[in-house]
Amino acid sequence: MSGYDAVVAGAGPSGSTAAYYLAKEGYRVALVDRARFPRDKACGGGLCIHIREFDHITSNWDDFLEAECLRGVVFGPDMEMVDYRRDEPFFYNIRRRTFDHRLVNFAVDAGAELIEGNGMRNFTIRDDGVTTRLRDGTELESRVIIGAGGTYDRVAQHIRKVEGFPMWGDNDIATALYAEIDVGEEFLDEAFGTERTAMAHLKYDHLDGYGWAFPKRSVLNIGIGGPRSVIKRHKRLNPGWDERSYFEHYIRTLKRQGYFPEHMEVSRRQMGGSNIPVGMGIKRSVTDRALVVGDAGGFVSPLSGEGIYYALDSGRLAAQSLAPLLERDTLDRNALMDYHHAWQHKWGADLEWLRVAWNLLMFMPSTLVRYAAIDEESKEMFTHMFLGSLPAAEIKNRIFYLIARDFLKYDALRLLRGGASAHSSEAP
Repeated sequence: MSGYDAVVAGAGPSGSTAAYYLAKEGYRVALVDRARFPRDKACGGGLCIHIREFDHITSNWDDFLEAECLRGVVFGPDMEMVDYRRDEPFFYNIRRRTFDHRLVNFAVDAGAELIEGNGMRNFTIRDDGVTTRLRDGTELESRVIIGAGGTYDRVAQHIRKVEGFPMWGDNDIATALYAEIDVGEEFLDEAFGTERTAMAHLKYDHLDGYGWAFPKRSVLNIGIGGPRSVIKRHKRLNPGWDERSYFEHYIRTLKRQGYFPEHMEVSRRQMGGSNIPVGMGIKRSVTDRALVVGDAGGFVSPLSGEGIYYALDSGRLAAQSLAPLLERDTLDRNALMDYHHAWQHKWGADLEWLRVAWNLLMFMPSTLVRYAAIDEESKEMFTHMFLGSLPAAEIKNRIFYLIARDFLKYDALRLLRGGASAHSSEAP
């Protein structure tokens, strides 16, 4: 038996960050993961500008920063393009293999005990503590357990069962495929420039979702994703079609546009996949002696699928909320709601707004791209909306105002004259 204040089940960004902040305050923490680090993770590998909140990360940029993105190019379904440049980075490019390993090391350096290559099998919550059983039979005793195991996290399943909430449905999950290919710095400098242009294709091939190409230092991260419900329906209606053929089709488009080397092929073995929760956050993220962070709580942008910031911040908020409760040894459901209220207050409304923004973007992608392409203010707000780089309160009313203004400015007169609707060509 081993005694800990907290067992963190999952050593991705959320779990490592929770372990780091707890260990930094002197608490005994076990950080458990079935993988051995470094390991790869299916992800675009972009850090939004909110990463600047974490001094222990930004003060160690040289350990993992691959490139700064200073330009974004977004294509609509009809291939109309928005091109936006700025002096400050849109986001920062990293590779998850390196970044996640460094976060684990931060936690270990702060005093957390890493148990890798030996994931959690199950756990039991009692009135006086938690017993976590690992795959090799080891039992860990702790006062609280933190679920950081991703979309299908066991702690999250327990909370849902106890609190009476259903599991994720197909509309709450986005399926993504990605590959990271070393194409060389020379190609990236030529195709994406020193500003390392981020590329996105909205509603690619008229399916809800988007494709992307994010250039790192010498590696190009490419991928495509969309709602699992949409993908399942498309597979039913189109026998022989699958996600990998969809991804291969996207790669061919990137080649035609000059954003992927024509002579290179991406084998199916090089493709990785993931299921991403985009359901705006679990309705209750705690129960007695248990809480969840990161993807386990559904803390992911429903618009872009970006989850690293929410993973980091939920890990930090969990540690900050737990510290006084561990001191008082008060770890029941009502006390742990301090954590739930903390993340809801900080960015819960943003997740709800981003879900609205996703529906809006998928309903009229060509129109929004066209407005952004011809109007600088709309372009700026469109970019902030997609990146989630401004709080919801600062952007949502402005977005709706700009859409209404641009409609009146560019399309209303044409409609009155009997011309085509602003979004009559939008794909269903």
